[in-house]
Amino acid sequence: MYVSLRLGLFVRLLVLTAVLTAMVLLALNARTDSPAVQPSPPSSPAEPAQAAPEREPVPYRVWHTGGTGLNLRACPGTVCARAGLLHDGQTFAAECLLPGAAVAGERRWLRGTVDGTTVYASARYLRTATGTIAAACDVPAAAAG
Repeated sequence: MYVSLRLGLFVRLLVLTAVLTAMVLLALNARTDSPAVQPSPPSSPAEPAQAAPEREPVPYRVWHTGGTGLNLRACPGTVCARAGLLHDGQTFAAECLLPGAAVAGERRWLRGTVDGTTVYASARYLRTATGTIAAACDVPAAAAG
């Protein structure tokens, strides 16, 4: 009997603590849901953003695909939609280099345009045809991280 009375008091304290915690969380949540004050626009007009200069594509040759060819992808990853296929010896004009999903340990991907569509190819199966390497792509910080 004595133990059950002590347990009842303990349960009541737990319930009271839970209710108070819930009330505090609701009060804090209500304060953060209030509309934020929007900053006023700058008084002087900002300079218009200039487009990055277009890079000359760098030719790469497809190699060591084992006869299966190199899949071109819609994004730099093997789970992305297939957008084309190049066979050993064919040329891929790379605009730039960027990180992506690893293919046989290689995380670099090359971006290029084929028939007006932007595609990506794993650097694992490409070798530079001229000795020149494509420059890094301009990737926003949010997309890179």
